[in-house]
Amino acid sequence: MRFRLLGPLAVHVDGRPVEVPAARDRVLLAMLLLHPGRVVTVDQLVDAVWGDHAPVTARAQLHTCVSRLRRLLPDLISTDTAGYRATVAGDDLDTVTFTALAAAGRAAAAAGDLPQARARLRAAVDLWRGPALTGVDSAAVRAHAVAFEERRDAALEDCVDVELRLGLHASLIGQLTALVEQYPLRERVTGQLMTALARAGRTADALAVYRRLQRTLDDELGLPPSDALQRLHEDLLHPAPDPAAPPPAAVPAAPQRPWTLPRDVADHSGRDDVVAALLATVAATDAAVGGTPVVVTVDGMAGVGKTSLAVHVAHRVAGRYPDGRLLLDLRAHSDRPPLPPHEALGVLLTHLGAARIPTDPDDRAARWRTETAGRRLLIVLDDAADAAQVTPLLPGASASLVIVTSRRRIAGLDGVRPVSLDVLAPAESLRLITGVVGARAAADPAATADVADLCGHLPLALRLAAARLAHRPSWSVADLADRLRRAHPAPVDLAVDGRSPHAAFELSYRQLPPHAQRLFRLLGLHPAGDLSVRAAAAITDTTTASTEDLLGQLVDAHLLNEPAAGRFRFHDLLREYAAHLAAADPERDPATTRMLDFYLHTAAAATKIWESNPDRDPIDFTDVGPHVPTFTGMLDTREWLNAEWVNVAAVTHLADRLHRHRHTILLTRALWAYLFRNSINDVSLDLHRRALTAAEALDDPDLVAMAHNYLASAHARSGDLTAAAGHLQRLIGHPRWGARAESNLAYVYLNVGRFREALTLTERSLTAGDDRRQVSGQWTPLAATLRALGRHHESVLVAQRIIAYARGTGSDGGSTWPGAVGAVELGATRARLGQHRQATLLLSWARRQLGDDAGPGSEIEARTVIGAGLVALGDHDRGLRLLHGAYDDGRHLDPTAACHAGNTYGEALHTAGRPADAETVHRWVLDRATRAQHRYEQARAHRGLGTATGDPDAAREHLTAALRLFDEMGTPERHEVRATLQRLGGPPPAQ
Repeated sequence: MRFRLLGPLAVHVDGRPVEVPAARDRVLLAMLLLHPGRVVTVDQLVDAVWGDHAPVTARAQLHTCVSRLRRLLPDLISTDTAGYRATVAGDDLDTVTFTALAAAGRAAAAAGDLPQARARLRAAVDLWRGPALTGVDSAAVRAHAVAFEERRDAALEDCVDVELRLGLHASLIGQLTALVEQYPLRERVTGQLMTALARAGRTADALAVYRRLQRTLDDELGLPPSDALQRLHEDLLHPAPDPAAPPPAAVPAAPQRPWTLPRDVADHSGRDDVVAALLATVAATDAAVGGTPVVVTVDGMAGVGKTSLAVHVAHRVAGRYPDGRLLLDLRAHSDRPPLPPHEALGVLLTHLGAARIPTDPDDRAARWRTETAGRRLLIVLDDAADAAQVTPLLPGASASLVIVTSRRRIAGLDGVRPVSLDVLAPAESLRLITGVVGARAAADPAATADVADLCGHLPLALRLAAARLAHRPSWSVADLADRLRRAHPAPVDLAVDGRSPHAAFELSYRQLPPHAQRLFRLLGLHPAGDLSVRAAAAITDTTTASTEDLLGQLVDAHLLNEPAAGRFRFHDLLREYAAHLAAADPERDPATTRMLDFYLHTAAAATKIWESNPDRDPIDFTDVGPHVPTFTGMLDTREWLNAEWVNVAAVTHLADRLHRHRHTILLTRALWAYLFRNSINDVSLDLHRRALTAAEALDDPDLVAMAHNYLASAHARSGDLTAAAGHLQRLIGHPRWGARAESNLAYVYLNVGRFREALTLTERSLTAGDDRRQVSGQWTPLAATLRALGRHHESVLVAQRIIAYARGTGSDGGSTWPGAVGAVELGATRARLGQHRQATLLLSWARRQLGDDAGPGSEIEARTVIGAGLVALGDHDRGLRLLHGAYDDGRHLDPTAACHAGNTYGEALHTAGRPADAETVHRWVLDRATRAQHRYEQARAHRGLGTATGDPDAAREHLTAALRLFDEMGTPERHEVRATLQRLGGPPPAQ
């Protein structure tokens, strides 16, 4: 027997056609042949034959249909406890033959065998005799037919690509023209027709084809053509002047290597034996160990020269480490808290260019080991607290070098090479001073020794004192010693093990001009590691030009470092000294206010473009000050925020410590969008908790409500949906924040599977707010909720309204957010309807539009739906790669998106014949979704496990759990799961 579904349903027995006259028999036969060798449940067959109008006698009538088919087609249908199965050889069923030929053709194309690829793909396409399953009247069968039609289209497009590569463009023009007429929205076919026409010398016709597509896309979807098609259009409009000439040789771009290591000290001296020993150690261990990182620790008191030694050695061996040279301040002895390991890993991964940084600390450490494995990196971890802080930061298996500096000896690191520094020996101190000062020091060794003693033989103090003498040619070394003796006594907290650099600090400071002294003092108010010229100018309320000149004077006096152009930082002891001076400065409070205002207004201006919500109250932009930069687009804002968000977080902590409650609240609000978009969840949670405490201290109901709202967003992003809901539920009924809380709570309920409640909240909140708030806050979750409940037509209408709104209002400050998110929602619903081609088109466009502006959840959702569509269309390899990437990124960034991507990935793995891999993924999702109380994804995970496992008892247990959850949520999946359970002997059908 042979069966043909790719066209009108046809059956041949012994070479003769056999007619199946009864309409219900044709539906039953089609359903069985669409699942060859697999059991189709009675419920599925009843649904396919009668839909929602099954009579009470449906099962008996179905049995009658089976009996007729058995008489007509003996040995085809067998009975199972749950339904029926059609047993048919693969080469007797055209759908199986088509799938095999298409796969073989794609494999041949990938291998470069174009003639074979063309033969196989053409043979696959030629199996079609018309629209699939014509004459079979059933919605369920039509859904399968649509999927096969899309697979045919994909195979045909792949075949056309091969034929274009073979130079057969002239013979393709007629066929492609007909296809474009039939499918005016299929961009790939349009591009192929444009290419064929252009190669045939018909460029004007090719351009006309593009213009027609452009109009159609705009009218139908409100979208422009894809980037690839736009580039093809540009190439046709502006062809190369001499196509026959060989293209110029491309100059490969120099690979980007991370380098945050500061400049070496130009006149580094002393420690020659230590430097030589370290260089020998690095050379020996690097050659001997190969793939194991070399770890060196340098410990000693403050000011003893640990960092300068580490940087000097790092520069001496940098050539061995071509993949990057990094320095990270771990802040063990800063006025800020020590950098936690997971935050330090985030900074290091950012330096390495990691696109997605995990939120979970264990996942972040694993990503760091993965990113560093096989690389040759040089990493300086400066000012470490202990082994617990350092251990997670050690790279993976690689021939890397890690130099750790600390004020205390670090125990507990395996295989470490420790170096302990004391103050310089007298002879080394003399060499350092003489190297800087020259002949005057050499001519008076006694006075030089006196200076060294007065500086406690601390390299930092020695260098400052020598630099002061070098800039005073009229002074003798004895003059310097006398001035050091007369310097004010050091405060106790500036002494280091009884040795104080205070005299050297005091002398260098007092030799500065008054304006430079003021700048030095006031910079002691700044809490972070480094700062910009604009920030310094804001703190001192001076012009940028004059501030830049004064900063240069401080650098020349060795009171300030410039580790990178335009970025300035103190040595930690000099920071303590500057802070000591600032504490007694009468300008302290107004300068602190200016600093807080500068970071507030700049962060607010930078993040304004990141937010779809135009309501930025209560941040006041009426007086932003002269030092706040003007941002012209996303690139400017991203560069500033990437460089400065740590400073904004640090000054927010400062505001909190100083009980500057309003600044604590507003700085947190200003930075929210950046932290939220980049899933910097640990920092976001910390700042928003502080903001809530500050708002409660002010007893301001509006600020308290705002703090609850944004703390809820931080909890939601980190996967704690229960905590997020708790904060939002407090705001229901609030006169100002109630409507927004309802829409945000609808998002939370949507994510935890409380769809009916989400729908109620969304519909209720539609009566509040302007159009923009409705698009950003209500229409998007409404579309998603309707889709989850199976109300697909309504979801499509809502998504189209979002896109229409975006088209009507145009671009807002460069943001493409509303239209792109509308396209994501419309594409996701199209995918649910089996319209994978349109879904892929919409979501691919949305990804291009959002680019780096996409939040992790939206971008991961887009890749998830596109990947699932590719799998549904038979392109398993590309689809699985895309789904794996979405699942992997989601695990690190957005737990909610990860659960959705993971379940979809697991389902695709099962489709591709990898049930064991599918089971592993579904188990991860079940654990994560259960912890987040995400009922919908829990249910999907249970269903996936019930399908993937080979244990019948475990399958029934998982499917029963899935059915309970789907029933509670009222989602369409409950019907399929109930039918599967009945086949396995599970619970009876619902009444």
